[in-house]
Amino acid sequence: MSKVNWKPGNMLYPLPVVMVSCAEENSRPNIITVAWAGTICSDPVMVSVSVRKERYSHDIIEKTGEFRI
Repeated sequence: MSKVNWKPGNMLYPLPVVMVSCAEENSRPNIITVAWAGTICSDPVMVSVSVRKERYSHDIIEKTGEFRI
């Protein structure tokens, strides 16, 4: 069996689309649709989402360290 080299990229097609909600204390909740989401680990359960720095949600998630899918 020969070695296969994969190019960098997402191997899941179609990509899962998720709705991510986040909020700061004493602020209105925010929700965003995200097409870049994936499982990092199953024990403990961890997921990742990619949110552009230009998006309003990015700052909230970065400040609070929390989001919901």
